[in-house]
Amino acid sequence: MGWVVVVNFTDYSDLGGVNWSTLSAMQSSPAHYHWRLTTPREDTPAMRLGRAVHTQVLEPRVFPLQWTVYDGRRAGNAWTEFVTVNHDKTVLTVEEYEKVLAIGDAVRAHKAARRLLRYGKPEVSLRWIDPRTRIRCKGRLDWLRGDTLVDLKTSRDVEPRAFGRTAAQLSYHAQLAFYRRGLLATGHKLAPVYMIAVESSGPFDVLVYEVDEDVLFAGDEIVTKLLHELKLCRKRRSWPGRDQGVQALDFPQWALPADTDYTNVAIEVLS
Repeated sequence: MGWVVVVNFTDYSDLGGVNWSTLSAMQSSPAHYHWRLTTPREDTPAMRLGRAVHTQVLEPRVFPLQWTVYDGRRAGNAWTEFVTVNHDKTVLTVEEYEKVLAIGDAVRAHKAARRLLRYGKPEVSLRWIDPRTRIRCKGRLDWLRGDTLVDLKTSRDVEPRAFGRTAAQLSYHAQLAFYRRGLLATGHKLAPVYMIAVESSGPFDVLVYEVDEDVLFAGDEIVTKLLHELKLCRKRRSWPGRDQGVQALDFPQWALPADTDYTNVAIEVLS
């Protein structure tokens, strides 16, 4: 078994266990996983904006306690004083702040999304032992509604085909399968999994998707593969890159010269 609890992100980060953001790097290679595990990630504006959106949508009462906005030049005494006074908050630009508020309003205005978020718990932390590999795992769920998992995603395009491609490319289905594994290991029943997808720019359109069981099964296959690779690498104490041999260069066809008949060209030159 394991446990389920609501803790702040700092306490969650200090917990032992393999999380999805690190495990997913194994899809590139064990070397990428080990680098991610041992190298602090740079906090980019996109990552900061994503965290702000999650707080504003899932914990709107907490949002003003953790985030603030500064309207001015980020230099000089006024900026230094503002940062000092708000040392316990993350500062957003006016544009970022307005975007975060607009996204929150859009999600809450969507009928299906509002219904999913009507009750439940935000930012729920799980910790469990994977029964197949005996690897200690952890996860931080966006929203837990009873046994139902709800995940919030921002995307440039939430149209079904476009967002489906994004979900496959970024392995959202494997992430959700990993989380549901944790839910089952902590005593939860099998339940539907939903994604709330919201556009990251205006008009901030929202679509709610129920993730098909076949899609989750495909994601679970990826999780199984990655955890077994991790177990083997730990046993060997080896973190190789993608391939140790010689590869054929996968050169794009469009960059190669087209098949051209040069016979007439040669005749014209000679004449």
